[in-house]
Amino acid sequence: MGRHAAGVDKHRENGGSGLVQRVLAGSLATAFVLTVIGLVLLWPRGGAPAPEAGFRESQSVAAEGISAVVVSTSPAECNHLPATDSRLTRAQPGFVEGGSCSVSEVRITVGPDEGRMTTLQNAGSPGDPHLAEGDKILLARSESPDGASTYTFLDVDRAVPLWVWIASTVLGVIAAAAWRGARALVGLVFTLAVIGMFLVPALVRGGPPVMLAVVAGAAILFPVIFLVHGANWKAASALGGTLVSLVASAVLAWAAIGTTHVRGLGDDSNLLIQLYLPTVSVAGLMLAGFIIGTLGALNDATVAQASTVAELVEANPAARPKGLFASAMRVGQDHIASMVYTLVLAYIGAALPMTLLLSVVDRPLMQVLTSDVVATELVRSAVGALGLTLAVPATTLIAASTLSKRQAITST
Repeated sequence: MGRHAAGVDKHRENGGSGLVQRVLAGSLATAFVLTVIGLVLLWPRGGAPAPEAGFRESQSVAAEGISAVVVSTSPAECNHLPATDSRLTRAQPGFVEGGSCSVSEVRITVGPDEGRMTTLQNAGSPGDPHLAEGDKILLARSESPDGASTYTFLDVDRAVPLWVWIASTVLGVIAAAAWRGARALVGLVFTLAVIGMFLVPALVRGGPPVMLAVVAGAAILFPVIFLVHGANWKAASALGGTLVSLVASAVLAWAAIGTTHVRGLGDDSNLLIQLYLPTVSVAGLMLAGFIIGTLGALNDATVAQASTVAELVEANPAARPKGLFASAMRVGQDHIASMVYTLVLAYIGAALPMTLLLSVVDRPLMQVLTSDVVATELVRSAVGALGLTLAVPATTLIAASTLSKRQAITST
């Protein structure tokens, strides 16, 4: 009789476990199919709209950089420069006559004027580059009606040191996290590819921002979570919790922007979008940014919760879902508490320059906090924090129900 009861309990346990796992698998399969359909329907088609007139001429981000190298730098009076090749007009004219400048002789290394020399003058104003012999820089080139070239300083050529830092980061991640770190880097490349090939082009063409952000987020999550964390129920639980909280965050972002009426115009990039790409909705762009911006934090929290439940099950295979949920939520509460101020600090840090400007004006504190630039970051933080408060319990519940080895055991 005891053996029969044990067999019945084991049958119930396996049946319960299989039922929960089948529900999760079916839900994920449905979400995957919907994601593929969304990718097909929303995939960017046709040509991208051209920016309004004046964009390429007035914005350095649109200029093509011409590589050059600094041959020498010396002090000189502004606008009293040594003679250079007659085909090359001096850069950055208009400094105060007789002022103190530094003058850099620059050799152009690519383009139609390769090998020729031009002169850059620097008045030492805040933000001006400090050029020294051997520095590699980028110049912006324009051409006058008579065919003469005019070169102005565009940026420092930082390609080599930047790639050194990236390579060091890659090696550090692989050294610390081994094969899983390498898989995470592959997932990062895939993430950037989805954003660059699908999300950004579709937004430029005026696609629906909320749907685009949700579909892009799901398209990233499905392969990346299983690639990095393995094809197992722990990863499946994390994926389920992330998808639920991603959709919830999309709804929260839509409601938050609609009720607070933030416009995002404290951000220079949004102003440029409104000015030069009027067919793109700045509000929609903010919505997509809010959703995608929360995705990393949500994935971090859900993977941590699923891993916590998995470790609890390994430590105590007899633990029931209710006990697993309660124990893992104690860890999740710490995670929520730490991530909330992490999100706020990250978003406020991004808006710190404008926050500094607002701090020196004579405005009441409440007006500063509710100004568009600060309110945008506060709303962004609120959406991220609310998304986390949903992601942690949702993932913990899914993982506890899926990973427990005693889902359906009843007292006898």
